[in-house]
Amino acid sequence: MVDNALTTMQRQVLDRIGGEAVFIVFASNGAASDAYFVSKAPVRGFEKLVRGKNPVFVVNAVMRICGICHAAHGIASTEAFEDAMGVSPPRNGRLLREAIGLINRIQSHLLHLTLLLPDIYPRDELLGFTVKTIKLYNKATELLGILGGAPTHPPYLVIGGVAKTPSDKVIVKIMDELEKFNEEFVALREDVERKALESPRIKPLLEKEYYPEMLATHLFYGDRFNINPSKIRVVRYEEYRGGNVPKEAEENTSMIALYEDRIVEVGPRARLSIYKGFDGKTLWDLQLARFMEVEIDVLQINRLLERIDPHDESSTKLLTYRPGKGLGVYEAPRGVLIHRVELDDNGRVSDYKIIVPTMFNIPHMEIGVKGLPSSIADLVPRIYDPCIPCATHVVEVDRNE
Repeated sequence: MVDNALTTMQRQVLDRIGGEAVFIVFASNGAASDAYFVSKAPVRGFEKLVRGKNPVFVVNAVMRICGICHAAHGIASTEAFEDAMGVSPPRNGRLLREAIGLINRIQSHLLHLTLLLPDIYPRDELLGFTVKTIKLYNKATELLGILGGAPTHPPYLVIGGVAKTPSDKVIVKIMDELEKFNEEFVALREDVERKALESPRIKPLLEKEYYPEMLATHLFYGDRFNINPSKIRVVRYEEYRGGNVPKEAEENTSMIALYEDRIVEVGPRARLSIYKGFDGKTLWDLQLARFMEVEIDVLQINRLLERIDPHDESSTKLLTYRPGKGLGVYEAPRGVLIHRVELDDNGRVSDYKIIVPTMFNIPHMEIGVKGLPSSIADLVPRIYDPCIPCATHVVEVDRNE
């Protein structure tokens, strides 16, 4: 039982994460005993905005939900529309789409690393390693521009596949660049891991074991047949917490996603645990999983590019607009991402629903911090790398209604 006389409440405004959030931490004798992750981002209403719209517009629109995992949303959306319309991309289209998604994953992991570096490096070393990480991020971004048509929100992602097939010359260039990229990344990773062992802020993460139930659908892409989407339930934050939350937490704009009414962790550690036997059980292992993913994703991109036939089509040219329901499941950088769509008799969107990885992971940020020094509580949300704009789904119109 917590001694109330020794319990304090800290309101930590979270920085170096994707979006706006506050971490309300209750501490006893300097150790966190409870926490509330409160999203502060305003609702933009993409699920409502796309109703009545043409599917081609919708794919481009939902990529704008996020400036980090843009391609992930594009892929999940195209998969949902293809399921609803009975469309199958040609072989090239599927291979290129997977490669585009993995480059986006690498982008995201590197961007997250730049946000984590100040917790690892002393001030006099921080700038140099931040520059190295940003240079690697820029290389990944250039490759996405080549394969996807733009460094963000890649326009080559289309219903039916990918709009443009790279030439032999371009494929060779990308593979050469990936080889150089991997050499530089491995050197950076080794230094970061070594420095993390010396960091007083990271040390508690190295010692804190937290390994909840994991959920993932695929190592590289996404497979709707590897989960039962009907078992996912989305609830209001207050419902998940049992209704008894601090006043500020009542303003939370995020929902919580449960699988079979249980909390599950999604993301890099879940993917590697389920499909590669990764057994990292500490909070720091969340970051080690990202490092491992970058390296295996580079190898996978090369394997995909080797199978591309530059002389074949990469997209289905004929789309039939018709009524239907579709589901897209994709492994975004942060984990399982789901897009559901319903089309009316004119083939336009009548309903659209999105479930994002951060909605699964919010409970783990709150539970994982327990027992850690409250002075480093902000590290736990940061190590989970939440994406607040993606998870923002709630707006209160009138509390008195």
